[in-house]
Amino acid sequence: MKMIRIAVTVALAAAAGVVHAIDRDAAQRELAQAATAVQAAERDDAARYAPGDLGEAHAALDAAQRAADAREWTDAAYFAERAKVNGDLASARARQQRAEAATARIQRSIDTLQAEGGVP
Repeated sequence: MKMIRIAVTVALAAAAGVVHAIDRDAAQRELAQAATAVQAAERDDAARYAPGDLGEAHAALDAAQRAADAREWTDAAYFAERAKVNGDLASARARQQRAEAATARIQRSIDTLQAEGGVP
């Protein structure tokens, strides 16, 4: 289903003239940025907090690499951009989940202190 959505998106973008020929260097830059975003998501523990987004980032990065191996630079750049966006999203969601967990721990500590001190 996701591949159908991707194919439709590419087709619509191509029809609208949004997608243009990408050269090898531009595609390689996109791939490098995507790989960096996916690695950052992994460091942010997205596998635990945002596994779906991280999985999509990995899948798009793999598709980008396959396209680059086939010298399909426009496809490589497109999939690399998707990988970067999904990696960034996975990082953001992981950071949000960690922040929410920390906030909950602090609130529990406050509640405990108030209960022990008799403060309402």
